[in-house]
Amino acid sequence: MKSKTFSMAAQLKKGKAAEKDFLERYGQGAIVRTDGRKGDLQVKWSRAIIELKTDFYSKSTNLFMERWSVEATPEREGKVGGPWQSIAHGASYYLYWFPDTEELFVFSTATLVEYLEANLNGFRPCPVRNKGYTTLGYIVPKEKLLKFHEENPDKKLLVPLDEVIFFK
Repeated sequence: MKSKTFSMAAQLKKGKAAEKDFLERYGQGAIVRTDGRKGDLQVKWSRAIIELKTDFYSKSTNLFMERWSVEATPEREGKVGGPWQSIAHGASYYLYWFPDTEELFVFSTATLVEYLEANLNGFRPCPVRNKGYTTLGYIVPKEKLLKFHEENPDKKLLVPLDEVIFFK
């Protein structure tokens, strides 16, 4: 079976539309768009940066955690992606949203990266072909993230959205 090649332009367009939808549903006037270079959204009052990942595979029991937006090759240097890129951009929160089902995970970016780094060998790598490059991510079961959160509440892997918007 031939794997699908994704178009960055098409994916970006879909993501921008989802950002607009997210702001209408959850922003409550407290979250605004940024220029997108260092995070997608920002909490007005705290200035906290938010990265919003939208996933349209709503029946999935997993999250796709992008590690490299462009995987390194002998000809090309790799570009960090996903929550790792969000850390580099100063994003306090990494939101993972399934628009079709309204399922939303609000992660502390630093705690998420710490968890992923400690457990990366236990996740299945998943290369995604794009035109001219490959993205590399990992398939992370939702249940593992939820279990870690429940067993380690002091780590604050998951944060209530209201806490991000109003009470930080």
